[in-house]
Amino acid sequence: MKNYLMFALILCAIPAVAVGQTVSCADCSHVASVYMGEGGVIAMADGTDMVTYVATCGGVTRSDELMANDDGVVAVLWTGDLACMADGGGSFEIGPVMDGGWFWVTDDMNSAVGGLVSDMVLDNEMVDITSAGDGVSMTMGKGAVFLKEAATGRVGILPNILPEPPADPVAVCGPRITPNSSPAAYTSQVASSCMLGGGGSKVRVVGPAAHGRTGPISSGMVTRPASGNLDITADLWVDESGSYNTSYVAATADTHVFANRGWIGKGTNNWLRNVGWHVTLHGAAPGANLGLAGVTFVDDGTAGDATAADGQVAIRIAPSASYCPTRAGSTQTTAVINILAFPSAADLDGAGPGTDTATAGDTTADGLFPALAAQRSLGGAYAASQLRIACPPPASSANMGEELVPENPFPTDR
Repeated sequence: MKNYLMFALILCAIPAVAVGQTVSCADCSHVASVYMGEGGVIAMADGTDMVTYVATCGGVTRSDELMANDDGVVAVLWTGDLACMADGGGSFEIGPVMDGGWFWVTDDMNSAVGGLVSDMVLDNEMVDITSAGDGVSMTMGKGAVFLKEAATGRVGILPNILPEPPADPVAVCGPRITPNSSPAAYTSQVASSCMLGGGGSKVRVVGPAAHGRTGPISSGMVTRPASGNLDITADLWVDESGSYNTSYVAATADTHVFANRGWIGKGTNNWLRNVGWHVTLHGAAPGANLGLAGVTFVDDGTAGDATAADGQVAIRIAPSASYCPTRAGSTQTTAVINILAFPSAADLDGAGPGTDTATAGDTTADGLFPALAAQRSLGGAYAASQLRIACPPPASSANMGEELVPENPFPTDR
């Protein structure tokens, strides 16, 4: 009984053999460009412990599985029945393995080494290898040529698949900004032979920049003024992830293109206008404690408001004794506000654009956003941005009038 069991185990270890049949290998990812004579293959398994190979030579196909070692490496020798002695060689497929695997062929006097070829590039254009004359034989493989010099027995494997340079990046559909325009303006768009993407939008926050100018605040932080007010604006732009709009209309106060459909069109100030704005103190209910944080929602961006342009929201930041006390030993707190762009008033209350009740100094949720009480996060917003408001640095603590240098800094002994 034991002998029969041992014989059965030996049979299980023998690779499967098919004569005159085509054996496919769904998991095979690479091929040895030359499979002839004796040699072997070594590669790194790709995400699996078992790797399959299929070897065809002289009308006989053999297949088996290889167990990866602890490092994920698999190897098999082309010896015995796996040595391919047929004229012109055969084919050897293996996979799934990673790029970087290689093989070797042992000839009568020398050996040659080649890299495994991914089956993804086997259909690439191949070049003709320059002939060295009758003294060097050339045997075509898959993606390489086996060369042998008759006089010395030297052998080599020369790849002949042309490397393909990286493809040029595909143009992204959407608006194009006129270079050096101030303010930035979209004057054209790419709507064909381009790549579509998410088509989303982003909030741009604009405030004081260097040299007395204004510009986008990319750091997400401003410093609260020690006195006076700091005014910033926010508007909504396409995020240039790949979208375009077929409405080629002037960007006027009466033009409302849905913000979630891409680009507003041609115009001077090309932010998206069919939006309503709301500003909240992070971690608090909408509108709550904005005044305590020294933040005023000045203008909601609706057409006709005077503080900001149509489609922009104006926010005023003032000194705050609650967040930035000046007395010694007091704790200062950085305020964080959320700036959210929602569908316009017409989308929320059905009353149409321009019906909001936001006024200068308004710090509460009102008729413009009746649903905001339930919208503590992005919810139905097109986009949102957070702005951190840091406290100003403490005033200089130098003691005025203190004598820092003695009257005679270099006394002499008498």
